[in-house]
Amino acid sequence: MLKQKALLILVLALSALLLLPLTACQSTAATSATTSATAAETTAAATTTTEATTGFPVELVDATGTKVTLAAAPQSIIATTVWAGEMLLDLVDASRITALSAWGDDPVLSMTADKAAAVKNRVDISSPESIVALNPDLVIIDTFSNPDGSLSKTLTEAGIPVVQMESPTNFTMIADAILTLAQATGEVERGQAMVAEMNQTLETVASKVASVPADERVTVMFYEDYYDPTGNSANMLAAYGVGSPFHAIAEAAGTVNVCNVANYSPVAKEKVVGEWQPQLLVIPSSTFDENFKAVEDSGEMLKSAMMLDPILQTLPAVQNGKILAIPDKYRSSTSHYMAVAVELLAQAAYPDLVQ
Repeated sequence: MLKQKALLILVLALSALLLLPLTACQSTAATSATTSATAAETTAAATTTTEATTGFPVELVDATGTKVTLAAAPQSIIATTVWAGEMLLDLVDASRITALSAWGDDPVLSMTADKAAAVKNRVDISSPESIVALNPDLVIIDTFSNPDGSLSKTLTEAGIPVVQMESPTNFTMIADAILTLAQATGEVERGQAMVAEMNQTLETVASKVASVPADERVTVMFYEDYYDPTGNSANMLAAYGVGSPFHAIAEAAGTVNVCNVANYSPVAKEKVVGEWQPQLLVIPSSTFDENFKAVEDSGEMLKSAMMLDPILQTLPAVQNGKILAIPDKYRSSTSHYMAVAVELLAQAAYPDLVQ
């Protein structure tokens, strides 16, 4: 039971997937940005210390409609969410980041864990005073972490600029978030290049699967469960339907997400087997050890348990081994790295079209 709770807490902490939509000051006009920047060029730019673009002061309007004025390019930034941390670590040199969320330290769960290691401090949103003590000149929080406004109130009363953003749940929101952070940090060109690279990945996949008729598209769903050592199932922890990042991944990959219930509601296996019958199941790629630390196992433990589950073993996707474990650092990320999950899903669904 403890592991089940820990897994659910981890999912919620990493994604904050239930919140809609992002009202940031930028639009997704990023597709008009330079598309010639390669992944290597973007990474090199993000890890080279350069002077931030001039053009300050900058005024932003955050997700709450609050106007935030930044007098100069921030040099002591704190990001309290993994997705914002991943974006910032690719936007600015780590020397400009004072603290991050500890969730982003795990390479199983975050693509920027290696860069995060260069940032000394970790913050906990339950302790606003500890954030104030670090004397940041910009703090990025999400509305999910600030439901009653107390966190932002404490920070702003201390004279700290705070930009509140909604956790992205689709690629439009991810692009908006990157461009907002790019403007806030004075790294507009880098932000445009990051969005252009993400969009190029999505456009490439879309062009390859465009020939698949609507009635022939592979049906998919994301499934997670916890099986104890005796083989007993705790049953599906959460559903990922419309409005979830997985739904955005499925659509971008040219597949059809069969889950049509509210996000994070329990789903009976009988519904999956008897009604939805997905042709391809997507599962987490990691499990948890006795210390609740994520361990990458390519989904093998869950696959084995599903093969033995008396209900799930009747599902054609399970019988045929059509189970895809997408690395959690791509699937559970709601940063630009989520585009990699689209590629992996498209490859599994349409191997003849997407290599």
